[in-house]
Amino acid sequence: MFGAGSTIGLLPVTVARPTGSRDVPSPDPVPFARPTGHRDVPSPDPSRSPARARRRFDAGTGDATAPASMHSFVSTRAADQPRGWYGPAMPVPRRYTTDAIVLSRFDLGEADRVLTLITPGAGKLKAIAKGVRRPTSRLGGSLEPFAELQIALARGRTFDVVTEVRVGHAWLHLRDALEPAATAWYLAELADRSLEERHAAEPLYALLRRAYELLDAGMAPGRVARWYEMHLADELGVRPEVDRCVECDRVLEADETFRWVPPLGGVLCGRCAGPPAARTGLSLEALKVLKAYQRLDVEALAALRLPPDVEREVESAMREFIGYALERTARSLAFLDEVRSGTT
Repeated sequence: MFGAGSTIGLLPVTVARPTGSRDVPSPDPVPFARPTGHRDVPSPDPSRSPARARRRFDAGTGDATAPASMHSFVSTRAADQPRGWYGPAMPVPRRYTTDAIVLSRFDLGEADRVLTLITPGAGKLKAIAKGVRRPTSRLGGSLEPFAELQIALARGRTFDVVTEVRVGHAWLHLRDALEPAATAWYLAELADRSLEERHAAEPLYALLRRAYELLDAGMAPGRVARWYEMHLADELGVRPEVDRCVECDRVLEADETFRWVPPLGGVLCGRCAGPPAARTGLSLEALKVLKAYQRLDVEALAALRLPPDVEREVESAMREFIGYALERTARSLAFLDEVRSGTT
């Protein structure tokens, strides 16, 4: 309907409004209500985003030539973790190996045996050797007292289970006579009564091991026992006082009387009130030997020449002291005294 050469113009178009209408102003934007205590959080820096950090890391060479990219990536990933997060806990291994000495044992059931062991790291623990009393058991000949063992154990609910045993040091000469063997049982009982289960006991383990070595080497069993008792008391923190009076703290003099009072911790001088000397008296020679057991090494102790009555006095004093410290008398002493008296 338009002719050739005609042009179409852009004409303004007016929209007709209904009669009676009026302009309504646009409503103002309603501000967003923030909770009480809210504070503005700054927008994250895009240069520190994990994606950007990963791109910078990927663009690097992966070695020391691109340390900035690597550090940026590591720090960004650490920032993603919640505060106080240290990763998953390491599981406790079910099987472990340790050095051990058998302190005591008892039979359980038809073929099992429960052992009380002393170890350097785990202290005293109980373990069960299943089927060890059967003739075909491969563990029966190794799980014996008076030997240092390397034992493989598996953790159990009540007892750890012995899975493998190897003998490290077998003190065979210790078993040749009854008195050294009975003394070894006595020392093992003292160690057993001195320890709580599952507490590290490296000093006591080394002390018992050294005592067994001395017995195996032929040192007099009585002197090994006194040396062990004195050092055990030292490890337990109850070393007897033999240089000063336990009551007045005065240095002991050679020309006075001495009383041995374990409940007070050692020697009581003649000037202080206490139990009568007729019942608790201690000779000067016995006092000197007690000092020697605290200060001399085992070689010097083995070379001492002492009268038998002084040895018996020192033995009685140390047995009484250890019995008071452990709150009971060792049951193995009765057998040891029988062996020494020659009644068995």
